[in-house]
Amino acid sequence: MRIRRAVAKILLIGVFSALFPALVNFQSAWACSSPPNAPNIKAIWGASGGPTFAVTSSKLGEQATAILYSYALKKVGKNSFETFSDWVQNPITSQASTVSFLAPMAPENDLIAFAAYTSNDCGTSGIFQYNWKLFKSDQLSVSHLDIAQDIPLGVGTIPNYFFGPMAYETPQTMTSKNPAVCVFDGVSKLLKLVSAGKCEFTISQNNEFMQTPNPDVTHTINILPTPKILADTQKDRPDELPGYQIHVVYVKLKGVTPHEYLHTGDISNWLDLANIWMKQKLGKEFNFDTYQGTYDISTMASQYSVANLNIRPSGGEMNSGTGDVLGKLREEFNKQNGAKVLGKNLLFIIDANLSNSYCGFATTGDTSVITPVGEGCWSPEFGYLAQTMKLNGPSAAIAHELIHNLGVSHVCDGKSDLMIGEGCVFPEKNVETTLDPNHKFYVAASTHGANILDLKVWKDGSGVRHIQSDGVCYLGESCLVSNGYWTVAQGDLEIQEKIAGKWQTIQKFKLKKVGNKKFVANASIIPTMKGLHSYREYIAATKKFSPFIGKEFTKTILG
Repeated sequence: MRIRRAVAKILLIGVFSALFPALVNFQSAWACSSPPNAPNIKAIWGASGGPTFAVTSSKLGEQATAILYSYALKKVGKNSFETFSDWVQNPITSQASTVSFLAPMAPENDLIAFAAYTSNDCGTSGIFQYNWKLFKSDQLSVSHLDIAQDIPLGVGTIPNYFFGPMAYETPQTMTSKNPAVCVFDGVSKLLKLVSAGKCEFTISQNNEFMQTPNPDVTHTINILPTPKILADTQKDRPDELPGYQIHVVYVKLKGVTPHEYLHTGDISNWLDLANIWMKQKLGKEFNFDTYQGTYDISTMASQYSVANLNIRPSGGEMNSGTGDVLGKLREEFNKQNGAKVLGKNLLFIIDANLSNSYCGFATTGDTSVITPVGEGCWSPEFGYLAQTMKLNGPSAAIAHELIHNLGVSHVCDGKSDLMIGEGCVFPEKNVETTLDPNHKFYVAASTHGANILDLKVWKDGSGVRHIQSDGVCYLGESCLVSNGYWTVAQGDLEIQEKIAGKWQTIQKFKLKKVGNKKFVANASIIPTMKGLHSYREYIAATKKFSPFIGKEFTKTILG
């Protein structure tokens, strides 16, 4: 989301711009010794319509004898304001006198610049100017803010305009209820994040500069603590958690200067925020690998360059090389790790722009990739803050690709859904991201490939079955051990296991014809004992064919 910076702001100018005509002083009935102080401008809204600007002369200093104001409009779609109007002169006879001007509201009017000053026989004050978006009072409401609800402490400060209506800066009064966690600085116009915890603050639109019928509102932001970062490692550390886990690998590609997302804490923040969002939407969290109570993240200096891993040329469609790229990365990490990673999903965070067309990719299985450097994928300036979608780019990509691993395809039916993607029509405007809110795609349903609630991948241990993982089976769960095909059906397919050094048939499967000269068995077994087991395919000899003896392969059976 692109934030509209400081559209409404106050400027106190000590000298007059060449835009304004010669100033007019009114004769007074009394003497003066100096020019008057600048007036105050207050924008006042009723229940309907636009603002009325109330210009009030100062109670302090020399008496003003006139209030003068002018305005200029900016039309919708234009880049600059039109010419300022002639100055309107209003004689006054006492201090704290007020004159009013009703802003010209019209569909074609976008912004108004309203300026005023006071004068007496001794001179003129500085010009006090407002630049205001031409809102109606209901559009000024800040009951809903386009800002993330969970923000890392490392963000440091948040400009006040993030708390304005539709991300426009307004002179609202903001007060922190717990300054030990966060505090507003009126001089720098920033919310300063002091410590982790609940940052609760009140916003009021009733003060000396503005008045609306909107009530004061209280918002809460959860400030996340600074993550603990472990020293660099190239290997998967010993596990703290049982069962299926997601091991994160930070990848630096050949020829690319890295952003050091691991040591800046960004990767830990992305993982935290992905899980916080999943917990809010689904009541479940991904089971990320940990060590010493923090994320176990490996670093890999890859042998590959951007060209080796780009699965979609600029402007082209995703090609069939997705699986090859995922396989290359997994094989490279297994080699670096010194042993094959079993029973874990590998999530590769690649610190390079592979393409401006996507922020990650994955297939059903145990390997996924995100590429936060891609165009539109990550903005350090706004990424943690201005979240119309309530989910930053890398965290959304992490959740999206991991759910692809669970067997879910893209969802085009719901334009706000996390799983919208390639082949879908995207909404014209950013909308808050949802997670199958009506439970008809992949939550308690499997119309898009899988019901993710069925799978034993969550931190709370729920689910009824594990996902298929290369080289791994689970006790008591169906495990695919043969999905190849034959051109002739010479007999039943036997799955044999090496037991005490001898091959023994443990299950037979009928070959089924699925096409011209294409027969399959899709053989699955249900293991009953943990450990490393050796299997092979076998089809007995016939009068026409010699026996088929497949290559030996192993499966690690986990509990």
